[in-house]
Amino acid sequence: MICDQCGERHASVIVKQKQQGQTTERHLCHVCAAGTQSINIAFEQDPMAIHQLLTNWFPNQQTTVNPVRKEVAVCPSCGFAFTKFLKLGKFGCASCYDAFEPQLDEVFKRLHNGNTEHNGKIPASYGNTLKIKKEIEKLRKQMKTSIEEEDFEGAAKLRDEIRLLNSQLEGGVSNGN
Repeated sequence: MICDQCGERHASVIVKQKQQGQTTERHLCHVCAAGTQSINIAFEQDPMAIHQLLTNWFPNQQTTVNPVRKEVAVCPSCGFAFTKFLKLGKFGCASCYDAFEPQLDEVFKRLHNGNTEHNGKIPASYGNTLKIKKEIEKLRKQMKTSIEEEDFEGAAKLRDEIRLLNSQLEGGVSNGN
């Protein structure tokens, strides 16, 4: 699609504006979009850095202050404050990760839609194999617990399930079905 404004370059930006209930859509090239006053993006800049993202999510730095003691979180090793992390997007030392763990949980929850862990994506061709391997590992832990509790019948059942899953792996169930 060609730029609606200059008519010369390929349109790479879509600008939608809503005024009085009416939505207008314009297709612009990167040069015309950069020159448009209604867009606050400089296309020559680097992509958004983590500290810019954090600053947008925590504009008042609510997570930096302990609500009970009303004190700012500071790393005991290097004296680095969490507010400085939000501004710079970097920590002062390796101990900062431990010092700011409660605040980082909140950041991770926002980044991962309420989760504190990022599980990632698995290719479909490998997903079923990995699922079976995780199930085997879980069953092995349960079997170990059963043995420790001297529930040998339960452990034997878990052992049989593990053997069945191992035979599925050896049979080539890794096709993603």
